[in-house]
Amino acid sequence: MKRSLRRAAASQVICLIGLLLFSGPLDAAQLTILHVNDTHGHIWTERGKGGFDALALLVEDIRGEVAANGGNVIFLHGGDVNTGIPESDLQQALCDLSILRKMGCDALVLGNHEFDNPLALLRFQETFARFPFLSANLVDSWGKRPFRSHILIEAGDLKVAVLGLTTESTARSEPLHLEGAGFLNVVGTARDLIPPLGESADIVIALGHLGWFDNSLPGSTGSRDLAGASIEGLDVIIDGHSHTLFDNAVMIGSTLVAQAGSFGKYLGRFDLEINDGRITDWKWKAIPIDPAGGEDPDISKRLKYYEWVGSRKIDQVIGKNLIPLDGDRDKVRSGETNLTRLVTDAVREVSGADIAIVNAGGIRDSIAAGDIRMRDAMAVMPFRSSLTVIELSGSEVAGILEAVSLIKPGLGGFPQVSGVRARFPEGGPPEISIGGVPLDAEKIYRLGISSYLASGADGYDVMVPFKGRAVDTGFTDTDALARYIEEHSPLEIPVDGEQRLGRK
Repeated sequence: MKRSLRRAAASQVICLIGLLLFSGPLDAAQLTILHVNDTHGHIWTERGKGGFDALALLVEDIRGEVAANGGNVIFLHGGDVNTGIPESDLQQALCDLSILRKMGCDALVLGNHEFDNPLALLRFQETFARFPFLSANLVDSWGKRPFRSHILIEAGDLKVAVLGLTTESTARSEPLHLEGAGFLNVVGTARDLIPPLGESADIVIALGHLGWFDNSLPGSTGSRDLAGASIEGLDVIIDGHSHTLFDNAVMIGSTLVAQAGSFGKYLGRFDLEINDGRITDWKWKAIPIDPAGGEDPDISKRLKYYEWVGSRKIDQVIGKNLIPLDGDRDKVRSGETNLTRLVTDAVREVSGADIAIVNAGGIRDSIAAGDIRMRDAMAVMPFRSSLTVIELSGSEVAGILEAVSLIKPGLGGFPQVSGVRARFPEGGPPEISIGGVPLDAEKIYRLGISSYLASGADGYDVMVPFKGRAVDTGFTDTDALARYIEEHSPLEIPVDGEQRLGRK
């Protein structure tokens, strides 16, 4: 509740008197909020940075330090624990969640990539994690909340309310497994729920997977927008989604906002002084996770075990190949091979698109004849770019195809396509057919393309005007290839010698 805390016992006051003289009034409460976001399976140390074993030791050390000074700690995750590292993905992020549980995570807000999986799996993940998954603005087709909207945490004498808010853009980016669910407006939801929470809590935290944007996309609310809405009783926003590493927390009106990068490389630390239900002083910093500073030995053992389990899954056979699939770098960047056919057909089929475009630079290895393992699919498509679908008119498709056909052989952006045959003769009209039927300039077609290319990378500037239409499928290009191999084995893919996209 919004009230002063009871004074500590006399012996504790004596021990803390020196500290309190400098930190604020004697009846002020000290609360430390630790937070991570967008970890995406990055639980192992990578290039000398990060690692949940180093993170766990740091969290434990901070808990001890804060407790010694009479304060309390809560630990929050800003969403997107799912999707990113194969060893984690193949274990449904249960390895990530088990370690977060060991670290004492108090709550996780549902990020958009939590919906890469069916809702049944998401519910199982919450049961397994044993800490709550929050989303106040997620409602099912009946208008009910499938997950908790908020929790109340007893932090010493403090009552802390944590409200979960998920970006509304999830309905566009990860629609596959929503099963009729949708997302209410973030600001409207916060206006309805936060003032009542403020009546029963000393501090209200919005744990948001919203993103820190200068200008949010239409129909979605960023953390800047939420803080700027001046909602009575909203004290702190712990954010995620945009992978933004803050230099310091930002105060907008009376609300503090912070986000701690991504991939488990930083731990955000908010130290708050709370007096009579008000934050009277605060400090925030992002602490780099440095394994050189030490690692929790128990968590290190667990990580090695999870890595071994993930490696065994990666070595599972997913299909069979009757003839070699050619991924030679020079060949795929200058023309079609049977492997480029396989990759582009896989992207088109799994994304449910009419046509697909893949940059040759994303194809990195060949596949020999014989058994195909998950590891082979990951070697061919190692970047795990998320697949998007963009709806385009026929005339827009023609413009895109003509622009990418100008990318020179030898470059990583050299286009490989599926579902379309297109020729752009010098001085003549284009010849384009989709699905064997001449292109209709007015018809709407679905283009399957990686988010990487949809953003304009690798020479695909032509895609930039359309990136706002991109809808994430919930699959990566690696997932698409593996699924296609599983469903179509044994594979025997010849090359007919005809280029599906060309200038002549």
